[in-house]
Amino acid sequence: MLLTRTGLASIREKASTVKRRINLPFNFAAAIALLFCLSVATNAQSQHNFQFGIDFTTILPTGDFSKNVTNNGYGVGGQLLIGIGRTPLLLGVDGAFATYGSEEHREPISETIPELRVKVRTNNNITLTHLLLRAQPRSGNVRPYVDGLVGFKYLFTDTAILNDENDEELTSTKNLSDLVFSWGFGGGVQVRLGRVGRNGDLMFDSKVRYLRGSRAEYLKEGSIRRENGQVFFDVLSSRTDVVAVQFGITFRF
Repeated sequence: MLLTRTGLASIREKASTVKRRINLPFNFAAAIALLFCLSVATNAQSQHNFQFGIDFTTILPTGDFSKNVTNNGYGVGGQLLIGIGRTPLLLGVDGAFATYGSEEHREPISETIPELRVKVRTNNNITLTHLLLRAQPRSGNVRPYVDGLVGFKYLFTDTAILNDENDEELTSTKNLSDLVFSWGFGGGVQVRLGRVGRNGDLMFDSKVRYLRGSRAEYLKEGSIRRENGQVFFDVLSSRTDVVAVQFGITFRF
């Protein structure tokens, strides 16, 4: 559908609807966060009780989302996990950011100074934020695991004016954004690379997750059109299911 500035009111109405729609999942997530805090307080002395990792992340749209967005997203991710007592369970937070489309062109900075041109870049982004429950052996050089996740996806498109020489951002604006509930599951394996300090391990970590997402409104490459001095947005709407493929390193203490 087409969205001009006159459609901003409908976007605000949808934002309030989204807030009501995610109340129940948010309460569930808050309960898991409380359990996470209790784990920190009661299990800080256990061996290999903490994990911290950083990943290169590839986001593959699936289902109806893939019909609208045909290219993958690329970015970074990370997670922090704390063990629950001496059980094989770990609880924590997981986040990732990826850009699934980017466009760039040059424009005169004003009609009265057409010889002064600036770089204009538009990025389509997705942020994944989840609470994470993992089942994994506490020892061994090769440690497979399974994950369950619940949280949110945040899709947003922004446009920035950049310095043509060094890509420094001069100013930017958010064109469209939407926050939706997300949940999923996945698995992976960690392979021990070496020691870190007296009790820590450095692990190579690879994993795949399937993350279901509620319906959102978003933009993609080519969704912003300029006609006769006006800007139009071709807004897309669908569920936001993705597969996340991640490779990185994890520190275990």
